[in-house]
Amino acid sequence: MNNPVADSPTRGFSASPLAYRLGLPAWAFPGWAGYYWDGRPSPLACYSQVFNAVEGNTTFYRTPDAKTVDGWRRTLDGRDFQFSFKLPRIFTHEATCDLALLRKFLRTLAPLEAHLGPWLVQFPAWTGPANLTRMSRILAELTEFGSSVLEVRHPQFFAEPERLDALVEQFPVSRLSLDTRALYAGDMDHPEVRSARHHKPELPVTPHADHGLVYVRMVLHPDPSTNAESLSYWAQYCAQALRAGHIVWVMIHCPNNQHCPPYARDFHQRLSERLAGVGVLPSWPMPEQATLL
Repeated sequence: MNNPVADSPTRGFSASPLAYRLGLPAWAFPGWAGYYWDGRPSPLACYSQVFNAVEGNTTFYRTPDAKTVDGWRRTLDGRDFQFSFKLPRIFTHEATCDLALLRKFLRTLAPLEAHLGPWLVQFPAWTGPANLTRMSRILAELTEFGSSVLEVRHPQFFAEPERLDALVEQFPVSRLSLDTRALYAGDMDHPEVRSARHHKPELPVTPHADHGLVYVRMVLHPDPSTNAESLSYWAQYCAQALRAGHIVWVMIHCPNNQHCPPYARDFHQRLSERLAGVGVLPSWPMPEQATLL
């Protein structure tokens, strides 16, 4: 696999608590409360004590109201934390897009200000090169509200990756890397995996560093024995990207979200072994009764 950052000139990077963004597909999951943290005063407050980013998948289905957004902002006041909100499916997964409604969605989340990371724009497999004009209109609307990361699933975009070059050059949008190799390398009859096959496609892995941003969505298998190769590959790649001065986002997925927190810690450990100064991932803010056990 080609590595576009391997030969980049080495530059220093500034280490905050973490020198990169590490997160999960949600900040709340029923199995986390009482196991990794107690959920008080809120799931987001607990989650943000450990991770500094999250993929906002809830916006794919519905737009939060202003009161909810203000609650998130107040919870994160003073914390180095960013959301990468997924654009609602009514804009990306339908043939037409109401741009006025899209602007309303973006304005609703705008009060989060510094807590807004890149918008996650995920197009379905039926959106191909013939739809570039529609894709361009959506990305143009996002420009006023910050940068974006683009996920495509149409096979032609992988056979002819240059088809997306014009979008990347015209807008502050970076192509993300979706890696489902670990998922498909494991037992596909695993009960937690069967349904995921329809939502997590098996596509070529294409690392990118557009506009100095590396954004990885890694989908791992519930059986951790199948994940080592992908975790190690991206740990090495991200170490090189950080040395080159790139901004790095890593989002850890699994068909069962219960496994995501320890998988993220595994990734961070592997990255730390390859690059000093990436920071220390905080311990779980364990519930009181779990601490006593």
